[in-house]
Amino acid sequence: MRKLAAALALPMFIAACGQFHNEDAGQPEVEKSSTDNKVNSIVQCIADEAKKHDAKFQQTAIPQGAMLEFGDSNVIKIRYDNGETTYRYYPGVRHASNLWIEGAGKKCAPSDPTSQDTPQK
Repeated sequence: MRKLAAALALPMFIAACGQFHNEDAGQPEVEKSSTDNKVNSIVQCIADEAKKHDAKFQQTAIPQGAMLEFGDSNVIKIRYDNGETTYRYYPGVRHASNLWIEGAGKKCAPSDPTSQDTPQK
């Protein structure tokens, strides 16, 4: 009887867990593009855009590149690896004062039209 009850309860348990699943948990990749721009020029461009919006950020060195953290879990990673520079934006909490970050990526690291990478949303 216990096995039957456990077998019947399992689908309900899984469904209940699904209600609490946060699709934004972890690090969803919003934008990934390959570009011919170098890491330092992209970082400088993003820094210039941040200055225009009075946005503070912390820059951290990562292997082959840099990570920019804008608070509220908004992170940009720029790397040069295997002959190409990749730009990735990981969104956090969005509000009016940080919506500029998405546009800055398109300005500072425009996608290479010949690239195999496609932006993911």
